[in-house]
Amino acid sequence: MKHLADGAHVHLIAVCGTAMGSLASMLAERGFRVTGSDRHIYPPMSDYLAEAGIQVLEGFDESRLQPPPDLVVVGNAVSRGNPEVEATLNRRLPYAHLPEVIRDLFLSEKRPIIVTGTHGKTTTTALTAHLLSVAGRDPSFLVAGLPHNFPRPFGLGQGEEFVIEGDEYDSAFFAKYAKFLFYRPETVVINNIEYDHADIYRNLSEIEDAFRRLINMVPSEGLIVANAEDPVVTGLLPGSFALVQSFGLCEGADWRATDIESGPEGQRFSVVHNGIEVGRPHLRLHGIYNIRNTLAAIACCGSAGVTFDELEKGIESFSGIRRRQEIIGTIAGIILIDDFAHHPTSVEQTLQGLRKAYPERRLWTVFEPASASNARDIFEARYVAAFAAADRVLLAPVPRPERSGDQPRLQPDRLAAHLMKAGTQAQALADGKAILQVLCSDVTRDDVIVFMSNGGFGGLQQKALAALRDLHGS
Repeated sequence: MKHLADGAHVHLIAVCGTAMGSLASMLAERGFRVTGSDRHIYPPMSDYLAEAGIQVLEGFDESRLQPPPDLVVVGNAVSRGNPEVEATLNRRLPYAHLPEVIRDLFLSEKRPIIVTGTHGKTTTTALTAHLLSVAGRDPSFLVAGLPHNFPRPFGLGQGEEFVIEGDEYDSAFFAKYAKFLFYRPETVVINNIEYDHADIYRNLSEIEDAFRRLINMVPSEGLIVANAEDPVVTGLLPGSFALVQSFGLCEGADWRATDIESGPEGQRFSVVHNGIEVGRPHLRLHGIYNIRNTLAAIACCGSAGVTFDELEKGIESFSGIRRRQEIIGTIAGIILIDDFAHHPTSVEQTLQGLRKAYPERRLWTVFEPASASNARDIFEARYVAAFAAADRVLLAPVPRPERSGDQPRLQPDRLAAHLMKAGTQAQALADGKAILQVLCSDVTRDDVIVFMSNGGFGGLQQKALAALRDLHGS
């Protein structure tokens, strides 16, 4: 794979996921001819790929492999039976999965910084890359999202660091293990570890095993940056041969945040390193979890020699990621926010952060249970507490109920009833049209609406923006 000729044709199967879309762009930047196929094409990645001139075709068809590409990259969203997968195997075409391609073509001459954890990977990866960039380090990076501070979700810099989001999800149908195990880490961030990806892992213990293997791969001269407040993370650290630096809000963390002030413009907090206050940055993101993300990025960059003056400048100028608490519009005082939260913990922390930022406003949550875990009922009870900070909750149907497999399915009607019993006003609605009707009839001036989904949500966010603009004017 390292010896692909300039201009070689690389075809990606299931290209519109954030990681595969970013890889497609990196390959194009390196001079390869890139094509792709996908069944679920939706913004923002589909828009970015189109702007980058990468041809993405709807659906899958084996004819797209004629003439044969030089390499087929198989995404983890497809499996046996896919016509392009079958043609790749039957015609004995060279193929690989995403982490192999990244390892072999992009990481071999860099110092990888791998950002992992159930929550916060994308924001922490983008922030770490931004801090290194502001400090003049010219890092390479790969973010599974679209950062506002960069023109694209990747960068191929001349510096020695390569910051990459390390996903615990599987790599491909022929590589059913975590992507981050391929990235040859020298620095690893572990933000948190919870049960997720119920279609891949049977229980939390299996996820712990993946992280245990990752920790064992970090060289003795490497670094692990770990959340001091996560008991699962701290329970795995005794197995590390590398230096460990911890972060958090608790006493004893090597990098600690204190004296936190929150408001509509973000948060300000003091950073204490080994008991000594080193600065008080302003972060333009909400939520305690984003402070932890920031501490992790500070620990990575500080350990790489970035000064705290440079770190404060970078934190102040960091403006986040598309679909992570992204304000997509304000109509007659009504604020509309798009967010990727799809796990009870991320939903709860996001809503708590928005509640602190807008304490006097009515907070709406519009939630689509789009992930494989949310298609099942495993988190249904936890969502009752997760939505507690919201004033109104609108629940969409499960968009792909088949993702529950043979497990009991989440029932939005039942969840809405539990929320009502707990004191949170909630409705389960039949479709996006019904949700729009409720929003247009009940939302009033100064309300805050946050859409939460890790899927496309049928474009509901922009439809709501347009409908409220028609109703209230701009």
